[in-house]
Amino acid sequence: MKIITRNNAQFFLLLNAIFWGSSYIWSKMLLNFLPAFSILFICAALGLAATFLLFRRQLGNFSRKIILISTLISFVSVISNTFCMLALKRTSGSNTAFIVQLSIVITPVIMAILEKKRPSLRTVLLALSALLGIYLITCAGKGFNINLGDIFALCNAVFFSLFIALQNKFSQVVNPVQFTFIQHLTNLGAFFVLSLIFESGGIVYSNMLSPVFVLLICLNAMVTIFTALFQSSAIKYVRPESATVLYAFEPVTTAILGATLLGEHFSGIASVAGCILIFLTVIVSSVRLSRFSSRRLRLNTSSNIKGL
Repeated sequence: MKIITRNNAQFFLLLNAIFWGSSYIWSKMLLNFLPAFSILFICAALGLAATFLLFRRQLGNFSRKIILISTLISFVSVISNTFCMLALKRTSGSNTAFIVQLSIVITPVIMAILEKKRPSLRTVLLALSALLGIYLITCAGKGFNINLGDIFALCNAVFFSLFIALQNKFSQVVNPVQFTFIQHLTNLGAFFVLSLIFESGGIVYSNMLSPVFVLLICLNAMVTIFTALFQSSAIKYVRPESATVLYAFEPVTTAILGATLLGEHFSGIASVAGCILIFLTVIVSSVRLSRFSSRRLRLNTSSNIKGL
């Protein structure tokens, strides 16, 4: 299914940001029904089943190299998701989403270390612009009182940045569908073990019969499935530093849904200005990246591009 190409990769990463932004709210609402690791286990199980049913013809010929690389990268995702759920238990979905966007700054540092080169000035300026927007929403006029939830969210940002950087580094080696399958399989095993160790006595099974729970778990599973597929296919066409700028739209989505569904509100004109600044940064980044990608595509007409 060749959907994602160099020309539309930015769009799918932006769509990823919207899906991911919504997942903070669905996950926070799910915590009212089940413990964190149990939620992540169910989402991984649904994601694994859906990936197998939709793409089983592409799941052959797993080499040891692909299995090893995909599993190691997936463990980074396990750590990131764990910190995310721990953060959501102790702070708002909006606050978690905005703190995680510190990955805009962290990812270029990781890429510079991996590739032994500096990010471009334009990427740095766009990242700083997005970071300023995050500051305006999170801190301006009210200080920044760090709590344990904020620390967990910051850890999530670090491991999410590492996940994006590693996924980009090995994107030409690992097939996106195979990676997604192994990622769900790794998450399934990891969160099953963690739920047995930490949550075996804290699950109220009757909560799983609620129609609201079923709806929320399906929404979360859909996000898990499509974001994994979209990102693993699109990230090879976009520099991860630029991808994290596109992901700045993620907390804006969380803020809108948080205000609508959970009553989470920003206060003051600084918060509104921050949302506008992040949105403009995303638009500028997408337009410039699209032109750059089109130019590169014309110069590399002999390339064999395999989309999702």
